[in-house]
Amino acid sequence: MLEPAHPNLIPNRVQPPPPPITVDDEPEFEIGEILNSKIDNRHRACKLLYLVRWIGYEGTDEETSWILASELSHATKLVADFHSAYPAKPGPLSSLH
Repeated sequence: MLEPAHPNLIPNRVQPPPPPITVDDEPEFEIGEILNSKIDNRHRACKLLYLVRWIGYEGTDEETSWILASELSHATKLVADFHSAYPAKPGPLSSLH
């Protein structure tokens, strides 16, 4: 199993999630990996969603979440790696426009 880079030395203490990084003057959170993709017709502009695992949120309710493909412009390698591993899954963004 992997261990945090800086182990928690205080028993029963939960480490707070890391702060966002700033990209193009917008807060961004680091994605560890893409776990799944799906089409959701309830969204107007972008119907493709990805289930992502966030770095630093392990073991919390916010560890994973579905986000719009249009919000992954800074994670093109993760998207490409996901679709290389799972070519039958919905995507990529360019095929849905």
